[in-house]
Amino acid sequence: DNTDAIIAVQGGIETSYAAGLAKAYAAGGYTDWFLPSKDELNKMYLKKEILEAVSGFTAFSDFYWSSTEYGSSAAWLQFFFNGSQYFLVKNNTYYVRAVRAF
Repeated sequence: DNTDAIIAVQGGIETSYAAGLAKAYAAGGYTDWFLPSKDELNKMYLKKEILEAVSGFTAFSDFYWSSTEYGSSAAWLQFFFNGSQYFLVKNNTYYVRAVRAF
């Protein structure tokens, strides 16, 4: 829901912002990708070693944007080196990890 709400405000699916980039992603024959919330990213951090052991899975690095906003000009990030979460202004460039429900 967060991804769709961000896109509704930003307008259209654009690859110039994290939620639009995640929504525009198409891989494995699927087009229902979204930008995970800060809680979903934290769960991924907690299972990082298991996920990275999957053949073909791209290892995590650095900071990843979440769909959890912190006011109108900032959003939460997950730091995959130590599990910390921070909020920063949205005009910074960091990684995006698109996910899908299963």
